[in-house]
Amino acid sequence: MPKSIEADAATGLTDSDVSTLFRSLPAPVEERTQAIGREIFESSRLTLFNRNFWYTQLLELATSDLRVKTQLFRFVDVLPVLKTSQQKKEHLIEYLSPSAGAKKWPWILKVIVALLKVPGLDRLMVAIADFQVRQMAKNFIVGNSWEQAWKKLQVARERKLAFTLDILGETVFSEGEAEYYTEQYRQLIDQIGRRKSELLPIKQIDEAASGPIPAVNISLKLSALDCRMDPAAHEASVIRLIERVEPMMRLAVQRGVFINFDMETFALREIYRDVFKRILMKEEFRRYRHFGIVVQAYQRTSLGDVHDWIRFARERGTPFTIRLVKGAYWDYEVIVAQQSSWLPPVYDYKFESDANYEECTRAMLDAYPDIELAIGSHNVRSISHALAYAEWKKLPLSALEVQMLYGMADPFKDALVKRGVRVREYDPVGEMLPGLSYLVRRLLENSANDSFLKQSFMDKTGIRELLKTPQDKRSSSC
Repeated sequence: MPKSIEADAATGLTDSDVSTLFRSLPAPVEERTQAIGREIFESSRLTLFNRNFWYTQLLELATSDLRVKTQLFRFVDVLPVLKTSQQKKEHLIEYLSPSAGAKKWPWILKVIVALLKVPGLDRLMVAIADFQVRQMAKNFIVGNSWEQAWKKLQVARERKLAFTLDILGETVFSEGEAEYYTEQYRQLIDQIGRRKSELLPIKQIDEAASGPIPAVNISLKLSALDCRMDPAAHEASVIRLIERVEPMMRLAVQRGVFINFDMETFALREIYRDVFKRILMKEEFRRYRHFGIVVQAYQRTSLGDVHDWIRFARERGTPFTIRLVKGAYWDYEVIVAQQSSWLPPVYDYKFESDANYEECTRAMLDAYPDIELAIGSHNVRSISHALAYAEWKKLPLSALEVQMLYGMADPFKDALVKRGVRVREYDPVGEMLPGLSYLVRRLLENSANDSFLKQSFMDKTGIRELLKTPQDKRSSSC
């Protein structure tokens, strides 16, 4: 893998020594991190998915063999474009049959393939498979529309879970698609913003240390708003996006809605950052604090980005929120970089991303109240570290919040709510076609061997191991 600065000219990254990430925490912070982590685990009922037996079975099959995983996920990914029962049957047989060179194959898949070849039973098996995949997608999608999702959001709030809504779909390929998603976001901000009075106020999730926060929170995917976004045409891309996004931001201010910019691939990072900065510095938006942007800790530039955001927040004079996540496009980023002989813009190992995540967390908590931190993670170690460090800094508990995906790790959410933490669910809304693409991404993340949720709920990894510092994980991997 190329590591030279010369090989990295296209990204502007430097090949810094990752050992700088592994600084020891103050002893009281690490001790409190361990204590909080144990308390969260002990008060959690360790069931990763309560709603779908077949999802758990699929994950277990996927993690048992890489070839099985590839075949299963290919079928899930292709299902939305299959129109007839015969097409679905043929693809089921193709993808669930043993792959070339496979010496072992799960018996349950062999049985399914055999039944698919029995006249009369084949249609039933296709219908069952189709239904189960769609049911699995519903585990992660709060509804086909915000109207359908509304009651679920209200029920979640009764559990003291806040929400951020996201419209499924990204990377549009035509102006018509871009205009469609732009209008969908505009309607979402307008309509749900009008109905926020129906939500009963709940202090734990509607108030931060800095004051009241909007009950309605919406996450924007900028790649769904422009089909011609191109890093090589940076200025033109920024101008077009501002023209699309600025009216939404204006409407959000009028309706009292929180708007968050999601982050996707590294190539689009500078465009997103520039759009966010230019809009927030305009006079009509400069005093509105309810905007946010994502930082992806698996990116080598992320800690520098955090310090840049801190400087920007101080220059602006009004705080905004940063959702800190690990990142969901690792394989894509590595493959693209290798094709161009660049240094990948992401860390090579998960423990490096975990260490950087903690560095970024501390930097933002050090900068409070200029930056308000949202911990976007299911990793109890990462969450416990943030809570322990905030406590050590004598910050109020409501100075930060934890964000988790809808349909996942509910026991952790409930345990955090009991502690008084503000917890927000990331709630995707949309149709089945983009919904299944989203499902595949979640499947890939959660079936990875180093997935925290897989280790916690499926591998039954011990609590002591799960709460290890990134430094310890680094040592054990060497």
